[in-house]
Amino acid sequence: MFKQPFTVAVFITLAGLVPFLALGAVVLLDPLASETAIQVLISYGAVILSFTGAVHWGFALRDTAHPVNGTPLTPATLGAERQLLIFGTVPAIIGWVALSLMLHFNAPALALFLLLAGFFITVVVESIGRGRGVVAANYLALRWAVSVVVLLVLVAVLFAVLTGMRVG
Repeated sequence: MFKQPFTVAVFITLAGLVPFLALGAVVLLDPLASETAIQVLISYGAVILSFTGAVHWGFALRDTAHPVNGTPLTPATLGAERQLLIFGTVPAIIGWVALSLMLHFNAPALALFLLLAGFFITVVVESIGRGRGVVAANYLALRWAVSVVVLLVLVAVLFAVLTGMRVG
């Protein structure tokens, strides 16, 4: 059915939005179920944020693990690859801290804020990466489209938490 990997990626990415949208709707429309929905949303958000960071490992390793053209790596190339590897870890750390804040400190508002920051920072850094030739234009367009939806859901849920719209 889908012959191009990017087409498959688009459909899988869109499917990945369903839990954000469904959980956001539960929080906003069903106050009795919102506490659990917020916890599940933060958990899912932390996992997906980690996944977005892992993509940067792929960017870093795609040409360095097995250089296609046999060109030796330069210090500048190695420095850029190290930056990608380091940045690829940051979203996972942010997601882990957000999840820990929710699970161990019962701080859903802070956890949601961290997820918001993590998703926003990730897509901004990817935009910078596009300017440096690291990130493909079609990938970045997909990431922005999805990130805007995720950010809107997280802002709405954070607003609900801060204004006491939920029971719990």
